[in-house]
Amino acid sequence: MDGEDRGAAPGFGRLDEAGRKELWAALALRHCPGLGNRRVARLLHEFGGAYAAIRAASKPGQWKKAGIGPEIAARAAGDSWRDKALLEWERLRRVDCGLLIWTDPAYPQALRQLPDAPSFLYCRGDLALLRAPAVAVVGSRLCTEQGRLIARQISHDLSRHGVTVISGLAAGIDRNAHLGALHGIGSSIAVLGAGIDVPYPLKSADARAGLEERGLILSEYGPGVQPQPGFFPVRNRLISALALAVVVIEAARRSGSLITARLALEQGRDVYAVPGPALEPSSFGCHELVRQGARPVFSAEDILANLAQELSSYALPEVLRLPEAETVETETAPKRRAEKEAVAGGRTFPLPAELTGGAERVLVFLREAPGAHIDEICRGCGFSASAASYCMLHMELAGLIYQLPGLRYKAV
Repeated sequence: MDGEDRGAAPGFGRLDEAGRKELWAALALRHCPGLGNRRVARLLHEFGGAYAAIRAASKPGQWKKAGIGPEIAARAAGDSWRDKALLEWERLRRVDCGLLIWTDPAYPQALRQLPDAPSFLYCRGDLALLRAPAVAVVGSRLCTEQGRLIARQISHDLSRHGVTVISGLAAGIDRNAHLGALHGIGSSIAVLGAGIDVPYPLKSADARAGLEERGLILSEYGPGVQPQPGFFPVRNRLISALALAVVVIEAARRSGSLITARLALEQGRDVYAVPGPALEPSSFGCHELVRQGARPVFSAEDILANLAQELSSYALPEVLRLPEAETVETETAPKRRAEKEAVAGGRTFPLPAELTGGAERVLVFLREAPGAHIDEICRGCGFSASAASYCMLHMELAGLIYQLPGLRYKAV
């Protein structure tokens, strides 16, 4: 393949002869009957690439090294895959996008480790983001207004500290995660459940435009491939694999976000959940995750603090590192409040009427004990953990308090 990764993947027209051979062989493996992602990944590992794997298919017994029998090897050595491979070949030649092939040094090592890694990816945008530390932020398509605000704020703050935010470009939480992150240096990556040229969903068109300009879009599906329900759980494995951790914001009991969380745990990633109102259906999934051991978080600072050891291995500019609590308190907090108001369209959210009494107790307590930990607030105000989380979230959204690192709070 010609050239090195300088932020953009080579498109079809920039592939040299070796690159085109590898791409054609990858299409052969993709469309060979009886070969799924797991078997293809075993072949890639065994032979070092798709072209070498296809050449080995005609040699008796070679594919047995990857645990694949002679019948499927014979299909690959024949031409049963050719018509479908040629159709995708002709389509990709006409699409304006890059190609990230398994043999390319820019192919993410985190994806190579998947048992069902794709042989190549379509991409648009800045490949350099694949080398940055990343956190996945996912959640419900049918989210609340507060959920949208939280997704934007957390993603913006992560990106402001040099962490790339990954999501799936769906409407709701995903879209707002991308929009929040695109305004920071960490930017954002979207992994699609459809062809890279398919404008889906239309509600996320603004996020897509920003991602193509200053972020990154990835898809393992061929040009023109329309979204199908089964594609989204499959693409979720890529979202979680590319991230150091997964943050779930608003998820029903049956949610694709919970699939992403499960995949993250299987891949050895941390899972965080943002607790919500106890009786809100869109929060049931997050509450279940917490019961299963996910760490509850309330801000980007919580996430950054929990990932401090992993982030220390990245050469982040000093200015982007998480400030100490004193700096957050005296310099950063007013700016963060202003950012929250800007994200919310220049306004804060009214406090629910049922929380008025509890909020007054919290404000009295915090004026006497500024910077108190959430556990101290629970004891001092007589709250359960879930009631405190609900109350503090709404108070922060209402602009009455702001959060310091380590689940500590101060009154405004």
